[in-house]
Amino acid sequence: MKKTQHFKRLWLFVGMAAAAAVLYFWLMNNRFVDIHTPLSSAEVVRADTSKAVYTKIGGGAHIRFDDAVLNEEDISRVVHWLNEAPGLAKTPVDRIDGSIHMGIALRLKHHTGVTIQYNGSQIYVTKNGRFNQTSRYALHHPELKNYLDEELEGTYFGGSPVKGEQEGTS
Repeated sequence: MKKTQHFKRLWLFVGMAAAAAVLYFWLMNNRFVDIHTPLSSAEVVRADTSKAVYTKIGGGAHIRFDDAVLNEEDISRVVHWLNEAPGLAKTPVDRIDGSIHMGIALRLKHHTGVTIQYNGSQIYVTKNGRFNQTSRYALHHPELKNYLDEELEGTYFGGSPVKGEQEGTS
């Protein structure tokens, strides 16, 4: 009889510990994908960038993608800009409009990540948490936009993609 009681207590304890662990990971993941939760540069394992480069070949256009790895200084600046943006500068969105000129992928510890995509006029931030949870928002941040515009200078037939698109629509 005592063995059965000890066995039941053991399974009750194991079940409660497992439930607590699942609840903890679920809550921490939901906290991470919240658009207002700050990031830490120390969590960034790797930061990759990719930008579209448009060139003329013969009578047509050629698009290639230049990939690079961000250095620690740029990672710190990007994370700082994401964290300092007030709540009013973040608008939740369901989709990304326009073609993306540049992207930054921040790979974080614990199999999470943040993707920043820029279409020349709007910055989109996507937070990918564990358990396939995602949040996406449009970010209005002039300093980050200036940084992205500077990085894109010369990639649109030798000029800026923003200026090139504005000239094409005028």
